Amino acid sequence: MLTILRKPYAAGLAAANLLVRLAGGAVALALVLHAQAGRGSLTAAGIIAGAYAAGTACGAPVTGRLVDRLGATRVLLTAAAVHAAALLAVAGLPHAPLAAAEDLAALAGGARPPVAAWMRGIWAAILDTDEQRRASYRLESALLEIGFIAGPLVAGLLAALGRPALGLALAAVTTAAATTVFALLPPARHAAAPPPAGTARPRRDLLGALRSPTIRTLVASRTALGVTLGALQVAAAGFAAAQARPGYAGVLLGASALGSLAGSAAPRLPPAALTGVMCAGLLPLLLPAGPAWQAVLFAVAGLPVAPLNAQSYDITEQAAPPGTRTEARTWTSTATMAGSALGAAVAGTAVEHTTAHAAIAVAVAGAAAALLLDTTTGIARR
Repeated sequence: MLTILRKPYAAGLAAANLLVRLAGGAVALALVLHAQAGRGSLTAAGIIAGAYAAGTACGAPVTGRLVDRLGATRVLLTAAAVHAAALLAVAGLPHAPLAAAEDLAALAGGARPPVAAWMRGIWAAILDTDEQRRASYRLESALLEIGFIAGPLVAGLLAALGRPALGLALAAVTTAAATTVFALLPPARHAAAPPPAGTARPRRDLLGALRSPTIRTLVASRTALGVTLGALQVAAAGFAAAQARPGYAGVLLGASALGSLAGSAAPRLPPAALTGVMCAGLLPLLLPAGPAWQAVLFAVAGLPVAPLNAQSYDITEQAAPPGTRTEARTWTSTATMAGSALGAAVAGTAVEHTTAHAAIAVAVAGAAAALLLDTTTGIARR
């Protein structure tokens, strides 16, 4: 990984990407904790977090297609401004009507700047060998997990200090600033230019990247995995609420991300094997456990996440139709966020009427669906 970071501007681009990842890791939990504190309801919190995820699911492919057609700089800067403004509005209006909070959260998600998707395109352009490109996928997955370690911890800490809105505001400002730096660095600007007039353009149609059967299969699998991740967000908040320790949610999600980071160093396994490990890791969380054991079990459940992310990046690059790679990259995150929206909404309602273990049951169901898809499709054999 050090070799690829020695490329011109690579370290700066990776640092900006990491800051966006950190902010992204904080937003989902910050939305849940902010809504829970302001409204006293995990159902409302799950709905708002789900609206953000649904907005991302709907907006990311559109933004990705705009990047492919118009270039990244203008799209990234505009998206970052809208994303930040919407999150700041949610943070500043804790008692706004639920419908207004949902709309603002959905707008923030829909305008989430696709920095990570564009970064993978830059790696593909500036790296020389397939081995270096695979190393960049591992690096991207590691940055994602670092974001999901530190981001929830910061959001949880601020909530524990009685400042859940500050977590949202900090995420908004960080995303806007880091995206601006990223978009203005030379590799991003040069790669962002649209094709010259008269250049033959790739085939365009309504399906775009979804013309590829492999991309469609991957989208289905990532959606199921997203249900698991969204439910775990709510489960962490539910376990924390049961102990009257809001900051504990960040500890649990940070432990899950730390496990995922550790899993990135594991030998390459088929997706079906990794989703099987996830199912097995989640099942013990259905049993009563003390705080320390819960953190350990969250870490175990997170082990396969980073390897699954890295494999999805690799499959996407191979399977994307010409001229749709940025869009194809956003579809994987879109699918995950769509599943996360569903998982957060269902788990939030379930926890409101039972215990946090109901959210774990939703997470297990998502992982089982992903296992079924990975076992019965060509993705499992890649």
